[in-house]
Amino acid sequence: MTAPRTLATERKAELMHRLRRAEGQVRGLQRLLEEGADCAKIAQQLLATRHALDSTYVRLNLSLAEQELTACGGTTADPQTVSEVLGRLQDKLGRSR
Repeated sequence: MTAPRTLATERKAELMHRLRRAEGQVRGLQRLLEEGADCAKIAQQLLATRHALDSTYVRLNLSLAEQELTACGGTTADPQTVSEVLGRLQDKLGRSR
């Protein structure tokens, strides 16, 4: 069984920032519901919240993939190449949403 890997400090900070933003959006949704806002406005806010969480999920999975690829040792490309490939993958995933 492999030891659990933790996120790099920079990546962790980025994910925390995104989660806090999504948390604010959820609070906004609650406020809109409490105030009886228009359904279209609520749907728009819900979509923005979903996008923020989806984006966070993609970035977390890219971090996990990067860890796995670099853990393979000499069987993969250098860390800079891995980061570049994952960056292109992130761009493609972002466009598919």
